[in-house]
Amino acid sequence: MIEVDGLRGQAVKQENLKETIIERKFLTKNYRLQLNKDICNGCGVCFEVCPHEAIKLLQSTVYEGHLIQKPSIDIDDDACVMCGECSVLCPLNALVMEVDGKEIATIVENEAFPVLVKEITVSKEKCVSDCDFRCQKECPTEAIKVSTTSSENGETLERIDVKIDKSLCVYCRRCEFACDQKAILVKKPFMGKITVNLDACPEGCVACSEVCPTYAIHIEDGKPAINDELCIFCSACEKVCPNQAIEMTREWVFHMDVQAAAWLTALKKLTSLKIVAKELRIKSGKRRAHVVRAREIKIK
Repeated sequence: MIEVDGLRGQAVKQENLKETIIERKFLTKNYRLQLNKDICNGCGVCFEVCPHEAIKLLQSTVYEGHLIQKPSIDIDDDACVMCGECSVLCPLNALVMEVDGKEIATIVENEAFPVLVKEITVSKEKCVSDCDFRCQKECPTEAIKVSTTSSENGETLERIDVKIDKSLCVYCRRCEFACDQKAILVKKPFMGKITVNLDACPEGCVACSEVCPTYAIHIEDGKPAINDELCIFCSACEKVCPNQAIEMTREWVFHMDVQAAAWLTALKKLTSLKIVAKELRIKSGKRRAHVVRAREIKIK
């Protein structure tokens, strides 16, 4: 990679086979957006929400039912304003935004965009030493590492720790379903549904299963079967299907409270106008309840 110093405020783009880095340096702050091409599956969430259309979605290549080239993105450094909406919403953590070396999106720092609610908790007291570490084996991104120690006789193992690398976790729930002890709970940031028109599905095509980052799609009798519980609603399968036989809709996005037009615009792109209206109704109800409580307290 060649290092290039640009003028103050001018975006500098560096790119190789594994990553794209865009930096914009000012007197008071430095901004850095990094794309990990190995992680990115071209799902297009960033493309959908980018407020300045700085992201271009490059199509996949499917040949004889197999994914030869996954979808990908290209970022126009001249159009990019380093807002970081793409990094906040990337389902796979392929985009990372930094401000002065701290991982945070500019738009979140300015309180104009919410942080998504996505959680994974492990009750270590429920863990047992003979589970074959299924949570670690099932994790599609290698985000789980189980630490063990041998007893004095060296014959048994006792679990001492389960660590989750949240920069890799995509909150797919594979670990949760793999754990027989119910020691893991996962909350996804996106809720939705995905359907397949089997009549339109090309016979023998496996491209959707090959692009799925959580292995939520498997092939049964030459047709795809989707496990909604494991789907993270990234829509990559929808993008690669040569016959548009897959339809994905997001029905809700869990996030921290924020009052900003930028978020409502992004939410409309991610979901629908109906979902935006629902969120506004919920917020309005919360505000009314807050006013009522405040009045009751004042009266007392």
